[in-house]
Amino acid sequence: LQEWELVVLGKLKWNLAAVTPHDFIEHILRKVPLPKDKLLLIRKHAQTFIALCATDFNFAMYPPSMIATGSVGAAICGLQLDDGDSLTDLLAKITNTDVDCLKACQEQIEAVLVNSLRQVRQQQQQSNPSKSVDELDQASTPTDVRDINL
Repeated sequence: LQEWELVVLGKLKWNLAAVTPHDFIEHILRKVPLPKDKLLLIRKHAQTFIALCATDFNFAMYPPSMIATGSVGAAICGLQLDDGDSLTDLLAKITNTDVDCLKACQEQIEAVLVNSLRQVRQQQQQSNPSKSVDELDQASTPTDVRDINL
């Protein structure tokens, strides 16, 4: 049955191979000078940002390379491993994108994270009002896609 499905798809000239932001992460990380011990953490944060982008319609028009680059940039900035605008310039050069577009995408990714964390915090406060505000303020980027509550 699968072989016949492939024949039908081939005759219809449907290309089922889609490029996703995850396909770009390794290529970007290889070209950015980062400490080797932080690469796994940066990769996890970037994958989490990509998962968040998949839940927001505002990212539907961004190409996968832009979402991946913005996610890597947001991960590096969030972990405070960057040295200012030079990171954004380098990421834009790596992916041959406009610096301003990349900055806008990265800011949008960071805004989605803030909104997501705010929603989680509100849900936690509603479900467990005995926790103090200080305990709930210690938010960080979830490093596993399964840790995201939507």
